[in-house]
Amino acid sequence: MGMDKRRGGCRAACFAALALCLFVLLAVECPREEVPKKPAGTVIARVGNSVLTLEELQASIPNEYSYVITRDQNIQYVRQWMNTELLYNEALRLNVDQEPEIKARLEKMKKDLLSAEIISRSAARGGTEISEQAIREFYESNRDQFVREYNVARYDEIVVDDLNLAWEIRRTATHEAFRNLAQTHSRTPVMGESTPYIPLDAIPPIIRNAVLAAAIPSITGPYRAEDGFYIIRLVGRFDKGTIASLDEVRDEIMARLSTMTLKGQTERLISDIRSRSDVEFNTELVPGIDVDASDTAEAMD
Repeated sequence: MGMDKRRGGCRAACFAALALCLFVLLAVECPREEVPKKPAGTVIARVGNSVLTLEELQASIPNEYSYVITRDQNIQYVRQWMNTELLYNEALRLNVDQEPEIKARLEKMKKDLLSAEIISRSAARGGTEISEQAIREFYESNRDQFVREYNVARYDEIVVDDLNLAWEIRRTATHEAFRNLAQTHSRTPVMGESTPYIPLDAIPPIIRNAVLAAAIPSITGPYRAEDGFYIIRLVGRFDKGTIASLDEVRDEIMARLSTMTLKGQTERLISDIRSRSDVEFNTELVPGIDVDASDTAEAMD
């Protein structure tokens, strides 16, 4: 009797072990549908298993715009996200991503994205900071490229709502203190660290007439306009066709030099990678009509 019990217990244990093995085998062979992970954050929108959290929305907004983005703009962003997810899911349902042409386009986009990322990382390591000396040298060597396309004026302004305050500022303002006064009193923000150059055509008529009539340099006003009373500090007027100052074109020069620097870094990067890679280019097999330099110049004319 005891022997039968022991045999029965052994058979039960073997059956349990066999069942466990079968369960594990089936689990491996037939995986269940993946359960979506619980999102880490406050969910504000969901399309199927895809969610958009409040934290992701906030992270997508650049810091400099975080205080000016309106609620309606955020709502529009979320709606666009939902529309994109809906269209994406529909494309997957129709197996659009499996079509040869789409696969080729996705592969090209992937290559372009990763190539751009390598260039970006290389530029970050190499640095593209432009020195003041380089800016000045480029300006002096290329002055004829910086001809003014418009009549411009260089001036600062203070705009206030109260006429008495406008006259008080006008009586006490000096050229040295004008921008500080504007920072304190003006309804319009003081832009940049230096006085801007503004095309005359972009200046409101009342202020433009004042700028054209004032002596250089001078502080004039107040002038009444629709949005307040203006006090003007005029620094200079410059005619179309004259050479722009370094201050006017500094940003343009920095952009040019940055582009040139980045181009040089990219060429060196590609040259280095090419030297370590297996590359073949049979130019004689490339189709097309041969055009010499003179023909190209005539065609451009």
